[in-house]
Amino acid sequence: MFKKLKPGESEDDILRMSAEFNAERAKNPGFQPAAAFVRADRAPKKSMFAQRREQAKLGRVTSVPEKQQEENALPAEEVKVQSTSVPPEVTGTPVAQILMDEIQENILGDVKGRKMNATSIKNVLGEIVERPEGERRPSAPNRAIPSKPRSIFGRQILEASSQATEVSKAKTDSAETDRSSLVKDSKMAQEIHEENLNVIHQMSEQDILAERERLLASMDPSLIALLTKKRQTRDKPVDKKQSPVLIEAPAQPPKATQSSSEAPSTSLPDSSPALELLQLSDQGNWVNFNLVEDHKLAWMRDIPAKMRELKPGQQFNARFDWKGVLLPHTLKDADLPGQLDERELYLHGEEADRPGYTLQELFRLARSTVLQQRISAFGAVAGIFSIYSQGFYDQVLTLPISKIFFLLRYGLDDNAPAQLEVVSRSLANLFYNETDEILLDHVHDNAYCHWQPTLQVLGSQGEDKAGDSDPDSIAFLQRYMKLLTTSQSVRADVDEDESENRMSMDDFQLAETDLIDCLLRTNVLQRIRFILDSVKPENSTVESCLKLLIRIARTNIKVARQLADESYLLEVLFTNFLPPSLGNNQFYGQPQTLFLKLIRVLTCQHLDIAKILSKGVLIARLQQYLFSQDNKGPMVRVQIEALRLLRCLLILGIVNRDVFRQFLPALRQLLGWHCNHCAFGDVGGSGLVRQHAAALLAALVASGESGVCDVEGQKLLLEPLNNCCCSWLHAATRMDRIKDFSQMTLLSAALYAVSWFSRNGYLGPNSFQPFLRSILPKFVQSSSFIASVQDLAKGSIMLRRPIDRRHAHAALPNVGAVLMHDYGPQLILSETYPVHLLSNLWTLLAAVSVESSEKRPLFDALMQPAVLEPLAEYLRQLSSQLNRVLAANFFARSELRFIHQLLTTDGMETYLKRSQLLQLVYNYLCCLSTAHAAQIKSTFERFIFNGEYVKLDEASLKLLQQTCLEIVYPHIIADNSEPSLSLSYTQTPILPADWPFFQMRLILSNYLQNVQQQPAAIYSENQVVRMTFSFVRELEREGLQVVSPFEKLMYLMIAFMGPDSQFLEQDLHELLRDYLMDFYEQNAAHDFEFDAELMDKARFEPLYYLFVEHFEAASYGDELFSSLVLLPLAQKYDNKWRRRLWSEHVQAVRFLNCDESLLIGGLSAYLEPVEEEPSLVQLYGDALEQRLVRPGSIAFRIAQHHFNHSKSVHKAKLF
Repeated sequence: MFKKLKPGESEDDILRMSAEFNAERAKNPGFQPAAAFVRADRAPKKSMFAQRREQAKLGRVTSVPEKQQEENALPAEEVKVQSTSVPPEVTGTPVAQILMDEIQENILGDVKGRKMNATSIKNVLGEIVERPEGERRPSAPNRAIPSKPRSIFGRQILEASSQATEVSKAKTDSAETDRSSLVKDSKMAQEIHEENLNVIHQMSEQDILAERERLLASMDPSLIALLTKKRQTRDKPVDKKQSPVLIEAPAQPPKATQSSSEAPSTSLPDSSPALELLQLSDQGNWVNFNLVEDHKLAWMRDIPAKMRELKPGQQFNARFDWKGVLLPHTLKDADLPGQLDERELYLHGEEADRPGYTLQELFRLARSTVLQQRISAFGAVAGIFSIYSQGFYDQVLTLPISKIFFLLRYGLDDNAPAQLEVVSRSLANLFYNETDEILLDHVHDNAYCHWQPTLQVLGSQGEDKAGDSDPDSIAFLQRYMKLLTTSQSVRADVDEDESENRMSMDDFQLAETDLIDCLLRTNVLQRIRFILDSVKPENSTVESCLKLLIRIARTNIKVARQLADESYLLEVLFTNFLPPSLGNNQFYGQPQTLFLKLIRVLTCQHLDIAKILSKGVLIARLQQYLFSQDNKGPMVRVQIEALRLLRCLLILGIVNRDVFRQFLPALRQLLGWHCNHCAFGDVGGSGLVRQHAAALLAALVASGESGVCDVEGQKLLLEPLNNCCCSWLHAATRMDRIKDFSQMTLLSAALYAVSWFSRNGYLGPNSFQPFLRSILPKFVQSSSFIASVQDLAKGSIMLRRPIDRRHAHAALPNVGAVLMHDYGPQLILSETYPVHLLSNLWTLLAAVSVESSEKRPLFDALMQPAVLEPLAEYLRQLSSQLNRVLAANFFARSELRFIHQLLTTDGMETYLKRSQLLQLVYNYLCCLSTAHAAQIKSTFERFIFNGEYVKLDEASLKLLQQTCLEIVYPHIIADNSEPSLSLSYTQTPILPADWPFFQMRLILSNYLQNVQQQPAAIYSENQVVRMTFSFVRELEREGLQVVSPFEKLMYLMIAFMGPDSQFLEQDLHELLRDYLMDFYEQNAAHDFEFDAELMDKARFEPLYYLFVEHFEAASYGDELFSSLVLLPLAQKYDNKWRRRLWSEHVQAVRFLNCDESLLIGGLSAYLEPVEEEPSLVQLYGDALEQRLVRPGSIAFRIAQHHFNHSKSVHKAKLF
């Protein structure tokens, strides 16, 4: 008999005992363990009535005798002895049921209350001893320890247990003999049973079967049926249950016989995930680990590095990490031996081989009931929008921005500070473009850069439609040209009120149209007020809410007024984030730079808003911050924003002379600090200090421009200003090159201040004599300045090829600080962008022009070839490579101003050819917006209306001048109409690209409106057409291409659509003939795309049919008119033009005739190849049969040739 495991024994002892057991079992196959796992299903519970019904069906007695009830109430010990002493062959399934009941009662207790033997209550359970099955439980005296005397209580328990053992044994013997109704003596029954077994063991299986058949044959069939039925009745419960199955432990050889090289894992395939695990050194010590279940170890398998190959252009679901970074679909260089997969966040799902979360999974996490899951999801969305706003996901990822917006807006309604932080950051990253704002702040301190962009959706402002009612305006003409993009049945000029249209939109439609408008519809201003006033989160939620308010304020004047009317919100902001003294918290009780910026943006929207905001404590707070002696970073940033706000208030006239005198000591103190600090760093110290100095100089110039800085103030400020400027430019002269944008800005601001005070100061240039005579000329001759000039063409905005991302999402426009380049997003301004510096230098040169003594050194320094040659090359590149799309960018305004300065500089035209100069002027004029209306006027007068460049007769030149000025003057008036410092984010040009043909658009407009020549017009149709084509011909002779050949064809057609048919006059007819002949000669081999779409122009198809209708009414058979009608009928073009003319406008065919020289491509272009369209050939035959064409005309020859030579129709006769 094997011993049981004792405390303190290790796994080695377990393995040793297991080996001994296996060895013993190998010798004796019948050797069984003392205990084994047995699974037996429990009988279903049945009520007493159900049990009695079953017994009644089986023919049993329905009542139980009292004697049997007494026998059923045996003690628990007797039942245990019976269950372990009776062999399973004898007891059967009832033994298993008793075992299950015993186990349940040992675990749960006697829950049914069936065993209430008084003798068993005093018993105490001893240790559980494993023993072979069938062995009887040893008696209590055998477990006694003889060395210890027993107590009286112990002796009583021993006697009771011995008596219970004898009773149990007697009951067992009686149960064994109860099966025989003949033998009642248990001893005799046992002897008979043993004798029967001996006889059976001596017989073979065939003898047993033969004896069984003989016995059955000798018995009565009715007796056999009775015995069978009784046996089935007794075994029926057994049929409903599974027999207990003995689960044997698998045989394991001893450890000594198992070699370390013979591991059980050697039979596993190499791809098995358990192979690496089973090859460990201690694998032989694992108990029963020789069976490997591969499906349970599949989760440990390595992620395959090779995934399915994506075809070019194939889309796939985007997956992101927790920072919002788009995870690649495949690893680069995955086949390299040293390549490691460092990607994380692998999930169990449809794409288990790809890490990260999809947007749908992030959406589910964002709506989770667990706060940490919501925070993680919203944080990932914040990272996605942060990267998206920088342009890294453009042309790579398509984001459902509107849907994500609603998810974020729902999340903002939660008051948990942790969730508010991540949700507000996500919304701020979506609406507040960090790149745009940083770039706007950096350029703000340059000259004329205080203007702020408005970010309204194009076409959403009703105020822009006010100028469309003027029939001579370009906007009006563009709307009428768009009428020709539809059929005649829908040419009604219907303008829907956009405000009513938006009120009828639901939230999702509005989000797709204007996201800011949708955000305001969700009462976000009230929600932000509640967050800042009631929740008061001490985290970055404050900054995110201020960023949202800044973006809302930038939308337009209407939204800015709505924000300024939120008095409760402004009160909360002023109280908490513009305090009189500094607090201990990070956000509340501290002056916030973003709130000062919000006030500046609102102030720039309109003068009325600036007056409302300045009525309170704003001016006093600005004074306190500027007088502060704190030189740490946060306060320096607050002072920078305070100086920028002060500049805007000065320009708008909010700060008068008396109020400005209160700022003078602070400004003088800051100038002195910069004058002393500049010696400790290159060009003014650190970048933050340089921004502070530039903002200070810009505020000083604004005080002079507004007239509040009087003589006393200038006497106080000019001396330290001169010292600072001399020190900064002297430090820049000693540098090899200027490498930082803040250095450029500081030098530009210094030149800006010197140029203004030299021109308008009480002492003029005498205040800066050392600076102008020595410091500045040396700087212009230095290597750092020459390097900056040489970088002009490389850093120019309008010479770049990519386009910006102003309209990356049409419902949420941005300023366009990022360019979409093939190699990734780029900033529109480089760190060495020199335009602001050069522009202020040219302004300073003009300011000191009256003083020759100060001008001469600077002029001589600028006239050196090292400076002029890069400038001339820059202008030459602009003449051929100017990007008109980027010219409309908000950041390109300074460069447009600088180009105008170069064009108006005497002597600069000598570096350019005449054709290059005119092409540059033409391209430049096509880029100027309303903000540059005055520059358009001066450029026209210098180049276009100058007979030296454009040679026209006096009448045409006068008409050209009047036409151009009529276009410009309304914009000059509009530029000064509103007291505002805001401009549209996209600077739409005043002049279209085809502005020389402007008068031709007027002719078409009159034709569409069905009116005669307007009485107010001074010049006739003849003069208009003559002026237009003469001017265009002069430009084309200089090498300019004003419009494409297709557009020129359309304008030639319009020239014949005048109300007076003056094209028939001799002089104009000859001009048009010459122009048409040149046009046909230049484009003989050109293939016109008649279905092409042209922006702001009519489509060719409706214009052509209008042209044909006018030919029928007022052509008088003119051959020039006929040649233009015939042009689309050439065989190389679609036959729809020929079918339409020969079917619907067959009356016009009668008058079609011209000389073969007026046919572009000659007559052969209309004859070959032979027409194969049956319907068109039939139309030719009908026209010839009905004599709708004149014999001998071009139309007759075309129809005759195709009908006679075509084989597509059956012909009765030929013509």
